[in-house]
Amino acid sequence: MQNKNNNKDFLNLENSVFTTHDISEEERILYAIEVEFKGSRKEVHKNPKKLSLRVSDYVLVTTNGGEDMGKVKNIYRSSILAEDFQYDGEVIRRSNAIDLRRLHENRKIEDQILIDSRKKAKKYGLDMKFLDIEYKFDRRKLVFFFTADGRVDFRELVKNLASEYRTRIELRQIGVRDEARRVGGIGMCGRETCCSSFLKSFSPINVSMARDQNLFIKAEKFSGLCGKLMCCLKYEHSFYLEHRKGLPEPGTIIKTEKGDYLVTIYDIFNNTITIQSRSGDYITYKRDDFIEYISKLPQNSLVKQGVKENDNSLDDNILEQNDNGYKKVRDNQNREKKDSKRSN
Repeated sequence: MQNKNNNKDFLNLENSVFTTHDISEEERILYAIEVEFKGSRKEVHKNPKKLSLRVSDYVLVTTNGGEDMGKVKNIYRSSILAEDFQYDGEVIRRSNAIDLRRLHENRKIEDQILIDSRKKAKKYGLDMKFLDIEYKFDRRKLVFFFTADGRVDFRELVKNLASEYRTRIELRQIGVRDEARRVGGIGMCGRETCCSSFLKSFSPINVSMARDQNLFIKAEKFSGLCGKLMCCLKYEHSFYLEHRKGLPEPGTIIKTEKGDYLVTIYDIFNNTITIQSRSGDYITYKRDDFIEYISKLPQNSLVKQGVKENDNSLDDNILEQNDNGYKKVRDNQNREKKDSKRSN
């Protein structure tokens, strides 16, 4: 089971090292070992035996399900972890040639079991898609990962698998984001997807994050390999929100003696705000000058009207992410209003 506390991305190079070889044995115990397993699953383990390890070494570790084998992904000071952080286990030793041979054999067995399990699911008439198999290093447990539209009654299938492979069987249903993490791939940025390279947990992502960052293009352009909104939309979102503190939202109408103006654009890099008059003229202010300007206006001069920017995809048809992809919220609301009028 993945550690629920293991949701921090440790990218601070000041706290990480490539190897513990140059570190004294007394200090090695102060470093946490992040180990990556099949399917980009990552866990954080202690190093009580003060082993000399380096990134990319294969190691044997203890887990809740027994012994498992993975590759060292990161080594960093345990002091950066939360005080109540719970480790996933301990590093037993570095892997040897026999261990690597067994791991290679397990991968071959997994490939064959994956083919057989798909045939069995079809035989039992189960609407499920097997994606991956994970055979624990000690071969005491087989984990089947699958996707399905709803709940699946696979009890008979589990009995069949247990009797055939003579080991513990676990069928784990996962979502499309976890599927992308396990399969991996290259994002539109040209780099390995974040979920399969360093992310340890998924955060909620919505279209408003794109709007807050002045990304006014079709929502489909923000979709990752999983079909959901890309995780990277969240990385700089807090920076934009911090910069916009105390400022009216885009779409706000500013009522002045010279007429009404509409807040249209925030240029966070040039530190400017642009407003538009009803005649179509644009006025650009420096951020501090704009704050001083609106502070001198009478009360109730700012009227929030919602987003009115030239955004064909994020205005008329606001998109919201759910488990099944996207839905046109405003379209659905309009349809419900029409239906209620007809019923009345």
